Amino acid sequence: MKQIMLTIALIVAVAASAMGAGKTVSGKVTAIEGTKVTIAIEGDSADWVKKNGFVKFKVGPGKIVEVSTAKPTTIVVNSKKAADMKVGETISFEKGLSVAGC
Repeated sequence: MKQIMLTIALIVAVAASAMGAGKTVSGKVTAIEGTKVTIAIEGDSADWVKKNGFVKFKVGPGKIVEVSTAKPTTIVVNSKKAADMKVGETISFEKGLSVAGC
C-alpha cells in the first residue's frame, strides 16, 4: 500500500511539473544584436522566465541573459539562431533544457 501511494505521488509531481514547464510564452522581437535577441513579452510571463533560464524557440535553443521588471516584461536571449529571427515578428517559446555537457 505504501509503495502504491508513493507511486501515485510521484506521478502527480511529474505531471504538475510538466504542466508548468510546458507553458508557451509569446512576444515581439524588438532588437537583434549579434547573437542577442530582445523580446517584449505579450501578456503575462511564466514563472520560469528568469535570468540564466533556458528557452526553446522554433528555430533553436537560447539562454535568457537579462529580464526587465518593467511592464511589458522585456527579456534578452542569447541564441546562435538569432540571425533566423526578424525584428517586429511575433515569436513563441517555451522552457528549454540546459545545454551543458558532462
